[in-house]
Amino acid sequence: MPEQSPTRFTMVPARRSNEPTARRRARRILAALFLASGLSVVAVVIAASKGGTRPDLSAVDPRGRSLAYTAAVNFLAGTQQNVPHADSFDPEDAVDQDGGEPISPLRYRSLSWVGFTPEHFGSKKAGFTDFEVHHFLVALATPATSPSQSPQAPASGSPAPGGARGSGAGGANAPQGKPTPLPGAPSGSPAATGSPTPAPGAGSASPSPGDTGGPAATQAPASDMLQLDVPILLSGKGPRLAAAPAFSVWQDGVGDADGKGDYTNYGSLGTEVSDAAKNQILIWARAYASGDSAALLSVTGDQNGSHRYTGLSGFTLPDSPDAVQILSAIKAAGDQLIVRARVRLTRPDPAAGGKGPRPFTTFADFDLLVGAPSGAQPPVLAWGPAGSAAELEPYQNAIGQ
Repeated sequence: MPEQSPTRFTMVPARRSNEPTARRRARRILAALFLASGLSVVAVVIAASKGGTRPDLSAVDPRGRSLAYTAAVNFLAGTQQNVPHADSFDPEDAVDQDGGEPISPLRYRSLSWVGFTPEHFGSKKAGFTDFEVHHFLVALATPATSPSQSPQAPASGSPAPGGARGSGAGGANAPQGKPTPLPGAPSGSPAATGSPTPAPGAGSASPSPGDTGGPAATQAPASDMLQLDVPILLSGKGPRLAAAPAFSVWQDGVGDADGKGDYTNYGSLGTEVSDAAKNQILIWARAYASGDSAALLSVTGDQNGSHRYTGLSGFTLPDSPDAVQILSAIKAAGDQLIVRARVRLTRPDPAAGGKGPRPFTTFADFDLLVGAPSGAQPPVLAWGPAGSAAELEPYQNAIGQ
């Protein structure tokens, strides 16, 4: 009998399943297909929702920013757009020529570029058109703040300075929003009342004249903050003004108060500031406002002879009880305090010669790192704008370190 090959296979006919077993297998297959189709729909929805978020444009250099800024200045001046434009846009049709007399420009305090939105319109079959819609924040001038003249368009069309478009209850010892004036501050002018300033557009609306008996029409108070959108067409020859700019509502200035920004949400760390520390903070504020380098070096307690400190210079601290206020204080590592201080800064106008309106005065909030809070002269080790407490390190403000 011949020996069989080790690679030889014996074919065995498969046994057919009975009808009940076949039905069960069919139901399982249909259920699996139905589940797979449902999961695919969910995946598509998730992909679409993720794809709908705004792209990160921080590394994108817009091509039409300079042109958009020049067009924005022309628009606010009420003059004709003498800039490169699309064939479909006629600048003469977009300027008011009624009466034949020049119109008054819209007076504004500042014009800031705040970002842009890329637009890719069309289809593969019909073709695509690329736009950049540039966004500007326009701070309109009010009667009390009207400048001598509005900013003019630069000859080179360079853009204005600006950036692109971004729990727990307080403890018993944590300050709860009531500023504490420093002791020993001379009394002169009355303290600020601290009443909040209404947001632009807030207030009661008054009925519009000419009521016809229908629903009462309302007129909102004029807002002094507007967004200006400038559409730029990206053509084969470079950026071109696609259409007339348009005003829109400045949305970033709208919203209810929310959150804790003075560290009072860390209730267990809340603490009081000693009178000695308050006096040191007052010394720091005066030195920082006036630019007194020697006083700043002294109040920090910095023993490094190569270090020096500089302040603002040109500002003064008024003689008023609210010149420096302690808004909150929390304990930090190494027997240190994080103090939120509000400083009232005044900058006299030399040209006024003591006449005319009051000099520029404002409140500025700072985060201070205070060492040895229980000592006789606690040093102000470092300072920065409000919100910078996480980055404060002793003597970080020194120059020459």
